[in-house]
Amino acid sequence: MADLRLEIAGLGIRLQGASTLRCAMALPGIAEFRVADGGDDLLFALDQPLSLPRCRLLHQFDIADGAVQTRFGVDAEGTYYYAFGRHGLLRYDPRQPRRVDLSPMSDLSVLRFALWSAVAMAGLPLGAVPVHSSVVVCDGRAVMCLGESGTGKSTHTRLWLQHIPGTHLLNDDSPIVRFADGKVLVYGSPWSGKTHCYHPEQYPIAGLLRLEQRPANTIRRLGSVEAFAALQPSCPPSLARDERCMDLLVQFISNVLQHVPAYRMGCLPNADAAHLSHDTLMP
Repeated sequence: MADLRLEIAGLGIRLQGASTLRCAMALPGIAEFRVADGGDDLLFALDQPLSLPRCRLLHQFDIADGAVQTRFGVDAEGTYYYAFGRHGLLRYDPRQPRRVDLSPMSDLSVLRFALWSAVAMAGLPLGAVPVHSSVVVCDGRAVMCLGESGTGKSTHTRLWLQHIPGTHLLNDDSPIVRFADGKVLVYGSPWSGKTHCYHPEQYPIAGLLRLEQRPANTIRRLGSVEAFAALQPSCPPSLARDERCMDLLVQFISNVLQHVPAYRMGCLPNADAAHLSHDTLMP
């Protein structure tokens, strides 16, 4: 049995398996996070002979552009399962928090989401959470643009790239935020949506921007309750469907917001919007 070592969000992740491991090595973005040697913070055991027990359904949704119905649930013993239609299973037992089991998978889009889900589940107790956002870096600090699909996250970061010198894109869909040792950092990841932007880099966060399309460019800093409401919807939605996961997620968000300011921005798709957010977050 072979293995593949990755470092993602400062975590040493070992993928162990056979046929599914070969598929994982072909996924876009994986090569950039491969390391020759590293720690064993997490083990993702692939090609496991899993079966789905009776579970309480927590969340049901589609992946792979709507082609694969996915169910997230928990069994009577408190073990979590993702069922990816007919394409395989993921099992996470909180009693073994550093291990995730996955059944054989050959569909690359399903495997890609399964590995992201594995990081989300096993990373949460370690203070590492994927956050749906587009992230730019300027002067050694990151700005995370949050918002519902279609609100202009990628547009706003693209405006930074065009109009703010010395800016580069860290990730355009699912960077990982980690709180550890009293510090909050955002990391690039192998999951960046349709934009091939896979940087194994880490940065302190200058601020969170919750974007809304508006007829004028405006920005204001949020209080603690509003800031929580701005960040929580961008965290993995399945985690919010379970009380145990939600307790950990609330603690994570609280830790992040103690160190990172959050803003709500109404914006137009123009250069003035980029300058306004830059000048506010990076005066």
